[in-house]
Amino acid sequence: MFLMNYFSRLSLQICIICFAMPVTGKGQTIMIQGDQTGILEADTIMITGNVNVPAGETLIIQPGTTVISTGFYGINVGGTLRAEGNENNWITFTVADTAGFYNLNDSRGGWNGIHFISTDPAGDSSLFIHCTFKYGKAFGDSLVKMGGIFNIRNFSKIRISGCEFSHNKAVFWGGAVFAELSDLKIENSEFTDNFCGTPGPPYGYGGAVCLRYSGADMTGCRFYGNSSTGIGGAASFEYSDVLLSSGIFQDNYSGLGGALGYLRSNPDKPVSDNLFTGNSSLFFGGAISCNKANPSFINNTITGNYSISYGGGFYCNDSAAPVLINTILFGNFAPEGEQVYIWDVNSAPSFYYCNVQGDSAAFGGTGGIGFNSPYMNNTDTLPLFSGIYPFPYALSDNSPCINAGNPDTTGLMLPESDLAGNIRIIGNIIDQGCYENQSGLTATGKLNKDLRILCYPNPFHEKVTVIFPSGYYGNCSVSISDLSGRMVFSSSSLQGNSFIWTPDTDEISGLRPGMYCVTVTAGNRKGSASVLHIK
Repeated sequence: MFLMNYFSRLSLQICIICFAMPVTGKGQTIMIQGDQTGILEADTIMITGNVNVPAGETLIIQPGTTVISTGFYGINVGGTLRAEGNENNWITFTVADTAGFYNLNDSRGGWNGIHFISTDPAGDSSLFIHCTFKYGKAFGDSLVKMGGIFNIRNFSKIRISGCEFSHNKAVFWGGAVFAELSDLKIENSEFTDNFCGTPGPPYGYGGAVCLRYSGADMTGCRFYGNSSTGIGGAASFEYSDVLLSSGIFQDNYSGLGGALGYLRSNPDKPVSDNLFTGNSSLFFGGAISCNKANPSFINNTITGNYSISYGGGFYCNDSAAPVLINTILFGNFAPEGEQVYIWDVNSAPSFYYCNVQGDSAAFGGTGGIGFNSPYMNNTDTLPLFSGIYPFPYALSDNSPCINAGNPDTTGLMLPESDLAGNIRIIGNIIDQGCYENQSGLTATGKLNKDLRILCYPNPFHEKVTVIFPSGYYGNCSVSISDLSGRMVFSSSSLQGNSFIWTPDTDEISGLRPGMYCVTVTAGNRKGSASVLHIK
């Protein structure tokens, strides 16, 4: 009887102790707010109030954890925060209820992100690896209206690697990430459908990322469908020096610089080996806008971008003097300055070993009409992209862009690999654009554009009319190809001075929306124009 009573009391004590202990084991849900340190071990962490990581302390979030904010709460980091997931066990940061998220006039539907505003400069590095960040919302006073997920000021010990940012918003700048006076490392991360800005001033800068007075290495990042109301649909850099390398910018949108906006900067680090395609702007620079900024653009491919107003591919203003080397500017569209638009005579971009559709004669703007900056060893040819998934803008084996780059790559700070991960230089001379053809072959040829042709409407939905010069009547041949060089229409016996092209748009077998090159040959005269087919 004694032993039975003893073991009964012992069992009861063990149960009481277990229920009294804090819940820290995996497979559990815990709730946190206030000061937090140490290792949080739980499958789900519910943030029920603002969290603070004190100076000199470290908070660690384990792989596979889901962090859910139950309201508009955030994490203020005075010390060190480490959220290191892995490929099989990501860490997710999100909010419990997204109702009202898209209304930037209040805080509903989002959480308040992660703030490095008063971080101890002597603290250890904060790391974020294989994390997903969703529904962050920068709202409040002027200091916290930037950076839907990260609001970073005067702190550089942060590395973001292999992370995903989607559906985050900021009232002012940096839909996902804002940094000022901070030198960051962001690598192999993806930014999708982030947004910043209000319809009126101050407009949004950097739909996904905004950096001011900062340096950063941003390598291998991808930006899809981000937008801002001001400058830089994906990213905006002001008074900053950023290595922007091996990235993809696709389907981003802004007022100026649909993908990228550079402002008031004289950076040493280049923008290199990036693909800009499908981006658009309301006013200037469907892909890129440089305002009083002088970055170097090396081995980029800028194609299939669109501006409703000016500069389908590239825009310069306010004494901007960027340098473009080994870059493809082809198949972009705007009512004026399809590839390049230079607003003022004090802006002086220079071009070396680039493939520029229409050459400098086709530049728009006051500075474009009187263009007299260096323009050396450039070509005007069909790039002949491969059109093959997963790298449709890689160069086909007969592309004239192969071995057409600058033979001397000294000091260009090129990555070891191209955008597809292949060896960067094959055949001793670098190719133009962000992809290196692995065959090392060379094709040549320059289009003689002495026959001026007009296409309207452009962009077009169902059909486009192609008009030859006034007074020209006679036999001619017409060919239309996509940007890979694949022929989609041809005729060798057209009469008159115009014809109408109505492409087959059947969902299964028809042509996809995109950029097409129209080439007209009449005797020994030849001309070309690009047309944009939209849904």
